[in-house]
Amino acid sequence: MRDRLWTKDFTIDVCINFLLYVIMYQLMLWSTQFAIHTWDATVSEAGLASGIFIIGALSSRIVTGHVIDALGRKKALLVGTSMYMLGLLLYFPVHSLTAFLVIRCLHGAAYGISATAASTIVGAIVPPKRRGEGIGYYALGNTLASAAGPFLGMTLCSGGNYYLNVYVCIGLAVLTFALAAAIHSPEHVCTAADRAALKSLRWDSFISVQALPISIISFFCGIGYSTVLSFIGAYTNSLNLAIAGSIFFCTYSVTSFFSRPIIGRFLDHHGGDAVMYPTLAILALCMAAVGLAESNALFAIGGMLLGLSYSTVTSSGQALAIHGVPEDHIGLATSTFFIFVDLGVGVGPYMLGSLVPAYGFSSVYFGAAVIALAAIPLYYALIGRTGVFSYRQMEQIRSKER
Repeated sequence: MRDRLWTKDFTIDVCINFLLYVIMYQLMLWSTQFAIHTWDATVSEAGLASGIFIIGALSSRIVTGHVIDALGRKKALLVGTSMYMLGLLLYFPVHSLTAFLVIRCLHGAAYGISATAASTIVGAIVPPKRRGEGIGYYALGNTLASAAGPFLGMTLCSGGNYYLNVYVCIGLAVLTFALAAAIHSPEHVCTAADRAALKSLRWDSFISVQALPISIISFFCGIGYSTVLSFIGAYTNSLNLAIAGSIFFCTYSVTSFFSRPIIGRFLDHHGGDAVMYPTLAILALCMAAVGLAESNALFAIGGMLLGLSYSTVTSSGQALAIHGVPEDHIGLATSTFFIFVDLGVGVGPYMLGSLVPAYGFSSVYFGAAVIALAAIPLYYALIGRTGVFSYRQMEQIRSKER
């Protein structure tokens, strides 16, 4: 009999993840428009109002990963979701752009705590033999939110009533907190050694050494994804393809929705190497296709390829990051993985954006394709040659975890 996946707590955690991302995406779009409308902010200042949220999230992930397994996963989730909910109230009295940026950063920190806790809980709930499939379903919340969040943000801001969007987010945040209160999380019993470890400030107290190799690979993939988030709109406009960006994200979302659980099951039955090598090659092909795109059809193909590659990295990669990790270090491994994903998304535009003035937008995607290709031999050097993610070794580890 197969280990049961769709338990009450797993379903609740999937819903929490979806709501966390919906609010994040709603506010990403809203914050830029709100800053420009309220304080006549420049495009770069408005972009900072959106991006500083990720900086706050990245900062809190580092700390949360260090303490979550010892202090309590559900406790961290309740703290994070309550801060996420109450932080929305701070948007109402803000009277300056500087204060707005501070609030956005703090709100991002609340999101980082919540998202790390929710991801840690799902890693502990899902049966080891179905971890790839389970986290694939869990990550569908990200895919659905990437469509629902921007849609709500654009729709609610269209009438010029910018606070209506915040009111809706408050309602969603209250629901998120209620679900967090209802979930039952497997907890690690904190020992005296664990409490002593909390006081340690060594680098490996904040970064999981075991999860570091796959996290480094995710960093390179995050760079590629950042080029889509940052430049796809301007790129399609420069090509006079008005709807190409929408088509790209539509095919990306649809492909991600169907591929994540399927590829997750493939990982469970064939091992991580069988998934990651093709994934990295497809990501490189995706970036090259976007760089060569001169029609809506090629952008549609690029979106499909991204759905088969980057979405696999963020779901299957998380499953691999916590594979074989001691139960009391799942939170640290989870935060390490997402720290590197976020870092790649954050530095990518700065690394590759400098190519645009001299070589045009297409050069950004060719550069991203080279980086994705470089990740293939790097994966072999860090992971593949050890066989740690071969099906045989993964099955041996999972048989001990049952």
